[in-house]
Amino acid sequence: MLKRDRNTIGIFARLLDFIYPSVCEVCQIPLTHGYSLCKNCRSEIPKIISPFCKKCGEPFDGKINDKFRCQNCDGLKVDFSFARASLKGLTLSFRLVHGLKYQRQFFLARELALFLKETLEEDPRFAEFKSAILVPVPLFWRREQWRQGNQAYELSRELSRLSGHETIEAIKRTRPTNTQTKLNRKQRLSNLRDAFRIRKKHASFIAKRKVIIIDDVFTTGATAHECARVLKKDGGVKEVAILTLIRG
Repeated sequence: MLKRDRNTIGIFARLLDFIYPSVCEVCQIPLTHGYSLCKNCRSEIPKIISPFCKKCGEPFDGKINDKFRCQNCDGLKVDFSFARASLKGLTLSFRLVHGLKYQRQFFLARELALFLKETLEEDPRFAEFKSAILVPVPLFWRREQWRQGNQAYELSRELSRLSGHETIEAIKRTRPTNTQTKLNRKQRLSNLRDAFRIRKKHASFIAKRKVIIIDDVFTTGATAHECARVLKKDGGVKEVAILTLIRG
């Protein structure tokens, strides 16, 4: 039902684009060819560039030497190899994600996935994930129904179109969880424990494969860790990397 609804939404969105030509989501100038950001506004969105932590993706000013210890992830055990985000968590980037996530502006996924594609191509570590599967972080079905979609799935689907990586919804969220916004990492991990499981129909396909988990925001890494743990422990996945739009 949800997949059929997504297709219907996509067709309806394209029809609206034809009837009402799109404008830049930031400066409101008219656009063509289905874009939602003009070149000037797109260039102003703050990207994450080196230096950044090679484990959690947190950007830093200055230089990072070989002995650098990131205070965000130092000493933490995670089940993914590394996490990488495309954009800094500043007002403009969060504004666009908010529109995608809460205002059903799913057309933004096409534009935002371009940032993910750039990161996928520019970070040499993803060269080891050339045949990897994209797995979006799932929402609980009731929340997805209320939002009329899942922002992680929309980003992953558009990235599939741009990169050739296949998107597989290999994980299911088994129960609703409290919002993570005001929780620390320990509380987030407790909140998410046993909240995900492998979809049986995809189990044999993902086994012994490499996976790139796709989500909109990486904050403490609790969600990424739990998804990676389930993929490796229960799904037999060989290796997991994380690719998100924003480093919160």
